[in-house]
Amino acid sequence: MTPPDTTVVGVSDAARAALVDLLSAYAARRPGWDPEAPVRVLEAEALVAGRPGIVDVIADAGGRLVHVVLGLRSPGDQPRVVPDGDDGVIGEFEDHDGPAVVIDATRDPEVAAMLLQQVSGEEVGPNLVRLLREDPSSVTLAMEDRISFTVYNHIVDGPRPELEVFLALDETGFNHLAAPVGVWRRAGRDLGVVQEYLPGASSGYALAMTSVRDLYASGGPPELAGGDFGAEAHRIGTMTARMHLCLDKAFGRRTGDMAQWARDVEASLRELEPAILDRPEVVQVLGELRALQVPSEAIRTHGDFHLGRTCRTEQGWYVVDFAAGGRPTSNAGAVVAPGGEGPVFRSPVADVADMLWSFGLVARTAADERDPSGREGLSELAQAWETRNRRAFLAGYLGVPGISGLVPPGRDALRVLTEAFELVRAAVHEARSNRD
Repeated sequence: MTPPDTTVVGVSDAARAALVDLLSAYAARRPGWDPEAPVRVLEAEALVAGRPGIVDVIADAGGRLVHVVLGLRSPGDQPRVVPDGDDGVIGEFEDHDGPAVVIDATRDPEVAAMLLQQVSGEEVGPNLVRLLREDPSSVTLAMEDRISFTVYNHIVDGPRPELEVFLALDETGFNHLAAPVGVWRRAGRDLGVVQEYLPGASSGYALAMTSVRDLYASGGPPELAGGDFGAEAHRIGTMTARMHLCLDKAFGRRTGDMAQWARDVEASLRELEPAILDRPEVVQVLGELRALQVPSEAIRTHGDFHLGRTCRTEQGWYVVDFAAGGRPTSNAGAVVAPGGEGPVFRSPVADVADMLWSFGLVARTAADERDPSGREGLSELAQAWETRNRRAFLAGYLGVPGISGLVPPGRDALRVLTEAFELVRAAVHEARSNRD
């Protein structure tokens, strides 16, 4: 019999049992999945019967909710593969329509187009389906260069926090997003999202790298280099302030505790990079942070904001991705609900610090790329580029009406809080790099 906590729609009990073996095989090839974790199928729904067909599966894999969309092909079929993807073949399966070869539905253009129509009603030509990006938690396909379709592989019970932020921003009129076309949701769980596709989009990180590379090649003041990024940094700052004001409108705010934030910053640094606490400049920043006595506001933030989370099109700048799970890179500067449950509210300055830190990362990365030995002495040019774009970003951010109500009053307080959060962000980055 089907266990009481399992929902099966159009899939037999025998077929459901076979799905366990298929998902175990799938886990062995997916990054971020534990191939040794026991798999228990919770839901299996036949979205499209026949061949090609689609079975949508939700399972518990070692205590983690996973979502896999399986395409079914007749044995002997020669399905095409989306550009830049693997063949997607997982194994064999049999249901009331007979035997089938099982593939990852996001790897087969025809099956992916069928899936899109099922969940959103949108029709696209299979010939124009391609892989846009992939990470352990999701796969995103570009379809006809007008639709972006993200299928979540790791899911949660209830709304997906980063999707909740995205939809709230759209509802409040924040127009720096690829507009949502539809959300794929079942039984309260978010399984995917369909958005407009942004043709001709260029990553903010890539554009900034081009700018600093041009500076290193030409020399001189960064504002005179052919690829000056200052105006773009200013626009990103304006966009960031608008994002924060819309998040404040959508979710409200909490009162922060500057003394607690100082303790949180110090605790984060001690955990991530304890040796840094002995540096004189760090001692000074932490001392200034502890001495701050200014109002502090906390809102829902982006949580992992950097140049790689932005893109530029002919229409302007967009935010293209949010922190996975809606959890920020660090809880420093946060107001967390008792027990640590629920959304995290934190100082919007944490997002500002993340972006400012990423300007420095670009400058250093480009310098290391061009001159690994350091013989060319690019540090002064790197500093000049970073300083110019930090100032431009802050000018754009602070120039937006209303943003002064969200950040600490006074340039000095803003400087201290920004420097403190940048220290944490740098330590997080270093810890991730060492882990990888």
